[in-house]
Amino acid sequence: MEMGLAPVDDRWGADIDTEPTENGRFVAFLVLTPPVEVGPQIRVPIEGEYERPELAEMAALDAFAAMTRRS
Repeated sequence: MEMGLAPVDDRWGADIDTEPTENGRFVAFLVLTPPVEVGPQIRVPIEGEYERPELAEMAALDAFAAMTRRS
């Protein structure tokens, strides 16, 4: 069996997440969930720190939209 990269299709899930930093700001992540046979979740950090979790979420949504426009 040939091993390679699995295609991204409708079996993949996508979400956003935020985490507080030590300085009280927030960072955002794109969370990609492949099918079980492909592997574990992939957390992609979004550049920047934000004052509120809502702003971090918006940055993650913007990054996700930019990714989909490129494909």
